[in-house]
Amino acid sequence: MRRLLALATALLVALPAAPAQAAATGRCRPDGSGPVCRIWAGRVDHVSDGDTVAVDVFGDGTGTPLPIRLIGVQAMEQHVYSSVTAKRRGECHALAATARLEELIRWSGGLVRLTAQHPDSQSRGRALRSMSVRIGGVWRDAGQILIREGHAMWMLSSGGETAWNAPYRQAAQLAARAGRNLYDRDRCGAGPYPTAALDVWVNPDADGSDSANINGEWIRIGNNSGSAIPLGGWWVRDSGLRRYTFRPGTSVPSGGAIFVHTGHGVSTATHKYWGLSEPIFENPSWDATAIGDGAYLFDPQGDLRAQDLYPCVAGCRTLAGTVALSARPTDPELIRVTNTGAAPVNLFGHTVATGPHVYPITSAAVLDPGASFDLYAATGTSDGLARHWNKTEKIMSNRGGTAELRTRSQARDVCVAWGTGRC
Repeated sequence: MRRLLALATALLVALPAAPAQAAATGRCRPDGSGPVCRIWAGRVDHVSDGDTVAVDVFGDGTGTPLPIRLIGVQAMEQHVYSSVTAKRRGECHALAATARLEELIRWSGGLVRLTAQHPDSQSRGRALRSMSVRIGGVWRDAGQILIREGHAMWMLSSGGETAWNAPYRQAAQLAARAGRNLYDRDRCGAGPYPTAALDVWVNPDADGSDSANINGEWIRIGNNSGSAIPLGGWWVRDSGLRRYTFRPGTSVPSGGAIFVHTGHGVSTATHKYWGLSEPIFENPSWDATAIGDGAYLFDPQGDLRAQDLYPCVAGCRTLAGTVALSARPTDPELIRVTNTGAAPVNLFGHTVATGPHVYPITSAAVLDPGASFDLYAATGTSDGLARHWNKTEKIMSNRGGTAELRTRSQARDVCVAWGTGRC
């Protein structure tokens, strides 16, 4: 009891006094960084699952615990909720996330620090809040811990709550690189085709207007194995709750790929359609908003077998220093990638972009040293290292603009600007 009282005192001392709803103002993140947020103190009443809690907020004038949805945190789904651990049920990884969140709160004596940029931001009737726990006398971001340890995905939050995007985005990518928990390929047990060499590539930025070209958003599942891999019962998702499940009989050919397009269409052996009516993948940003997302491939028992998190910010391998980019905005419009290095370079999996126009390179384009890849904006026949975008109108302003080459995970390889444009 003395320890709990000491923690409560420390919490309240850390928050400046404020009369309304016992809320103070201060930096959003517990390390003192980020924009200014509203801050509340409280005690956790119970943990619902790995990303949702109920908190008795001190000084709010009620005795009713407030349902809290953790900003930017997406745990796997729990289906049966109970205060008794043995009675809980959920997808693989869900119960581990719940248990870890309970442990962090227990170490903090149940006392928490809540922050939000916008006090009214909500998700399905739950207040959107970041939650910190006090461990070893230091306030720590519980959401960042869950993501860094691989217990949850990073999810771009609604309601303008952007302060946590950058650290959470990096934490997720570090967890994926280390293969922690959710990113452990056989954490749920040995799954089907355990040696299958599968990879995921998401194209989040459709050519032109995303809303007018929904099928320009896609997830590519590549198979680098020596044989075809059946995918019936496997599923893909973004960081939201949406998922597309492959039907029985679906397989990805050896050395080939299957594309899942976001919108509507007639499915073939290698092109599937999610059937959604609007884009779901956010276009990446490299500014303070730190926008991004990911595409995830799960096997039937819930193991995450491959993913593509974007834009890459941790351990990114780019072609910077080995290729040069040039652009010709006058007719015939042309963007050229030249290999300036000493070894061959394959541009497969990279993307050329200028303004809203995006050209993913979905087939091999190997450049020997000194060779160039030419992308013409106009219509024409693509052949080898000369490709055509098949645009019917001009896409590059003579006054100024930029062109970029990006990796499959949307990290920038190189940028070129002309006229008034700035990289």
